[in-house]
Amino acid sequence: MSSESQVQTLAEAAIASGHPAVAASFRFHRPRGAICGRGHCFACEVDTPSGRVLACQAPAEGARTRRRDPLRPLGRLAERWPPWFYERRFLRTEALRRTSLAVLRRASAAGKLAPHAGTVTPRPFAQLEVETVVVGAAEPGDDAFVLDLAAGDVVLGVYPDRVLGAIHGGQLLAIRFERLVIAAGSYERLPPIGGNDLPGVVGLAAAARYAAAGALRRGTRIAVWGPQEAVTRVEELAARHHLAVVWSGDAAPRALSGRGRVQRLHAERDVPCELFVTGVAQPALELALQAGARATLTRGELPILAVAETPAWLSLRGAAATTSSGVPDVAMQDNAFACLCEDVRVGDLRACVAGGFAHPELVKRRTGAMTGPCQGKLCAAAVLAVLREEGIDAVPTTARPLARPTTLGELAAYA
Repeated sequence: MSSESQVQTLAEAAIASGHPAVAASFRFHRPRGAICGRGHCFACEVDTPSGRVLACQAPAEGARTRRRDPLRPLGRLAERWPPWFYERRFLRTEALRRTSLAVLRRASAAGKLAPHAGTVTPRPFAQLEVETVVVGAAEPGDDAFVLDLAAGDVVLGVYPDRVLGAIHGGQLLAIRFERLVIAAGSYERLPPIGGNDLPGVVGLAAAARYAAAGALRRGTRIAVWGPQEAVTRVEELAARHHLAVVWSGDAAPRALSGRGRVQRLHAERDVPCELFVTGVAQPALELALQAGARATLTRGELPILAVAETPAWLSLRGAAATTSSGVPDVAMQDNAFACLCEDVRVGDLRACVAGGFAHPELVKRRTGAMTGPCQGKLCAAAVLAVLREEGIDAVPTTARPLARPTTLGELAAYA
């Protein structure tokens, strides 16, 4: 372990222990680890004495995590069925429908809500009028109101009449603007291969964070997938922290495998590894789409969603303006997960289309894909790529505020 800093979060402690699983998935109860390390993938949500938080943000001390979910055996059984299996089996006759629904409701009903560990302190609310708003980080020469995401500012969404909802400096703000600049960065693009949901699959930024925190043991075997620039960054990271890059390339491997975590990569040969780093990025476009931008799925490569047209008052810069994944396309495997939040596989999407759901909005409602806590940040491009392959017009689904999961406590405000 590096002496540069101490392991502080639950995700870092789990990575350091060699058992990166900290949570379980929603439907199949599959083990999940922290993918992004920045709080947007929501794959690592865990219980703590103060409520449910993300492992990449929760202190290691005092957090409760259950690496072996007791419902996992049922999850293994459920993996054999499509998400709508119960409809065909339990709702087929009118006589059984009411009884079946009653059983399902009781089986899935939550218990009494636990009292909140703390109290909600209302935020002051204010309305501002500014010429230009920058979402992300300021650049030299910017004369604008800046919402710095890295400093903890939260952007809730773009609303009609050019109004931006945000939490800044402890205030809940409604900001009316004339020009909007989005520099919100990017998210991880996972390869559509078997094992892509295993704990130990992480983004490049997360790998850098874990290494800096001392969570990656000397000699940790890393595989990296991405364009050459990303591979070079990981190789530099490995040299700095005495890690071992055992595989790299821009063409995705055939599969990942392991028991509860990444243990092997399968490409032209089988390669043992503990960490699989994805250096492929999906631009952060949810705010741009809310503002009226039009995005399309790229072609001739591994598809990502990229902005093709914006209103005159909107501009993107940095990673948010990326228009290419930089890596070749890969055959999508039926057992790969397209949507990790809702446990929707590529095969589920294909079956949904075969069942007559021939529009992204219908597929979204039918399978639950893109409706989980990440709100499509990790899965939208993958889901739409499957639909395009099936002959469906792969237009992005409607993007509405809020741009990120937000508690009522965060929105509590007084005028």
